[in-house]
Amino acid sequence: MRRAFVTLLGAAALLGAVVPGASGASSTGHPAQAVTGASGLTGVSGTVALRATSGLPVAITTDPVGLSIEYSVLANDLGTGPCPPPALVTTLEALGSPTIRIGGDSQDETAPAGTAAFAGVTDLPADFWTQLACLEGQTHEPFVVGLNLASQMPAWAATMASGASGAVPANLLSFELGNEPDIAGPAVPWWNATGLARSLMPFANYLEDAEATKDQLPAGASIEGPDFATGRWISEIPQIATALSLQRIDTHFYPLNACTGAKQATIAALLSAGTSELDPPVLATLAVATSLHLPMVISESNSVACRGLPGISNSPASAVWALRLVINALRGGILSVRFHSSASSYDPFVVTDGTVTVRPLDLGLQAAVNLLPVGAQLQTLRTPRTLLGVVVTLTDGQKTYIVSNYAHHSVAVTVPAHGKVALVRVVPVAPVVENQSTEAAAGVASVRVASNSVVALTVPAGS
Repeated sequence: MRRAFVTLLGAAALLGAVVPGASGASSTGHPAQAVTGASGLTGVSGTVALRATSGLPVAITTDPVGLSIEYSVLANDLGTGPCPPPALVTTLEALGSPTIRIGGDSQDETAPAGTAAFAGVTDLPADFWTQLACLEGQTHEPFVVGLNLASQMPAWAATMASGASGAVPANLLSFELGNEPDIAGPAVPWWNATGLARSLMPFANYLEDAEATKDQLPAGASIEGPDFATGRWISEIPQIATALSLQRIDTHFYPLNACTGAKQATIAALLSAGTSELDPPVLATLAVATSLHLPMVISESNSVACRGLPGISNSPASAVWALRLVINALRGGILSVRFHSSASSYDPFVVTDGTVTVRPLDLGLQAAVNLLPVGAQLQTLRTPRTLLGVVVTLTDGQKTYIVSNYAHHSVAVTVPAHGKVALVRVVPVAPVVENQSTEAAAGVASVRVASNSVVALTVPAGS
């Protein structure tokens, strides 16, 4: 998770990065920001008619929502028995087949079970991989296993990889080498052969350790990275991708920060357009990934860095923010967004003695999974500046129009439709997600989109 000093590295670190197509659109040619005003969109009484599209369609090829869970949190969630609590399995199944990344700060603070005492780390529970194997057998979900880089003990990677390989089929297993190595030191200390260092890790040390760790993995192992938190080393990604044989590029994204900007981390800020748009480091990383012809994911994200803020991160507004972020990520060419859990206020759900408590964020993620299915195509709609609209088309022609309203007032919209139209509203107040329906009339369905909300209209095929 990004900490207070990340802003010190900030946008200035991007000055040396080459960012093709940095003109408000991603290098894929799809708009990366909210669509600006377009003419001919409003009808009578200011109603917005959603018809025209902008840019090329984007194929949804993998589950757009994933999870990122710290080792200690997942160990708690798995419980004390040989298999996970049924409630955990049910909660994960409600999110489709989300990729689960095991990592975060804890991956650089974790050693294999039975490791002799070593500064800065805690041993993995002895039954962790056995429990994970049972979870995998019930959910069949992909896993990304984060490996410790900060301790500079590459031999540990072989032990961790062996446990992971015994728990997860090879085609569903990937590895990640270190967490946020570009800010290692101030966040999580790294071992410099004499002790734990709090200074920033030099790039040469990082790459040497990462290559040594890679060499401990099974031949042909899938690796993603570099899992950066800032723009500090973005220009080095091509070298890293080659040296580590990366198959996916990943990065982190937190729009607000509880350490450096707690006063600015408000519900109003979370619902503003900027917090659900891709920031400069993410866009710069995406440009590099595109130039390397590699897919990209946001491997760790949530509303407020530094473990969230109670009343903000666990509020219904987080559900609206998350759905908007996933849509913007897909529009930009990013495959998926993994939402982080660190035993804090932003966790999507909490497991206590086998019982799962679902928070509003999880409801927003469920809505994203249901509205953005694998196999569909997503295309941006031309809308006024205060709206963001996309249309999701299934292979059978069924369309779902999804509209975000950033205005301070409600807006009426219409879509072409015949017959019964299903409505899903995601709102920043309880109950968070509302399922409704309406009847089309004269070839259109009309709905009013409340301020700071998202509405999805699913129309029958052929409408």
